[in-house]
Amino acid sequence: MWADFYRSDLQSVYALWVAPAFFLLYWLLSRSSGRPGVEPRATSFLNVYAPLFAIETVIDPFATGPLLRWLHVEEPMTRYSMVAFVLLGDFRVYLLILFVLAPERGAAGAVVRAGLWTLVVPLFAWTANGLLESSFGKLPSQAIWIVYALGFVAVALFLELRVLPVSAGLRRFETHQYLRALVRYVELYYALWATADLLIVLRGLDWGWALRVIPNQLYYAFWVPFAYLSFFSPRYAMRERSIHASR
Repeated sequence: MWADFYRSDLQSVYALWVAPAFFLLYWLLSRSSGRPGVEPRATSFLNVYAPLFAIETVIDPFATGPLLRWLHVEEPMTRYSMVAFVLLGDFRVYLLILFVLAPERGAAGAVVRAGLWTLVVPLFAWTANGLLESSFGKLPSQAIWIVYALGFVAVALFLELRVLPVSAGLRRFETHQYLRALVRYVELYYALWATADLLIVLRGLDWGWALRVIPNQLYYAFWVPFAYLSFFSPRYAMRERSIHASR
């Protein structure tokens, strides 16, 4: 059954290590190529951010799975560790977006702003889930994660439709396009997570667990490679040159 496969270490840990491992090898071989990237002021930041969070995404599924079992850690500590890594996973998204959006404000400022943004969705999910339970009684354990995923989709849409258009002017069209691609990537994996969980909870469909494998890979394995390789994509460099040539 797909539920058994999803809960196995093969899917939830080791399959998530393949892309980060290849990416780290690629980064070690290519980081000194001198490419400026879509936002040259953020190039040095990306070359610290990418390997750091590639390693973090390798540690995350192992630390919250096999390691806790080997150490015989039980609730509520297992839940606390999982929540901590969930928040760190969201923090890395905000940190990259906010730094590339305003590199002149520095990394420390981006860390503070990303930390504040990271609190928005969990506070919403905790409050909304509490209100739902007060109205409908005890909900399935996955309910809060459905609310969380939908909340993050809403925040990502706000970033895409309001924050980015205001903050990224025409003179930085290529940066705006890169950041919009990042936000849409996050929207995709959170929307897939919510869809899969709704299929599982409301319809009891076993293949909902198979669908859940896709956002797992997008979130853990491919976020850093996607963000890094897109940052140095020739598509944005060519678009930038064509804009300057047309002025």
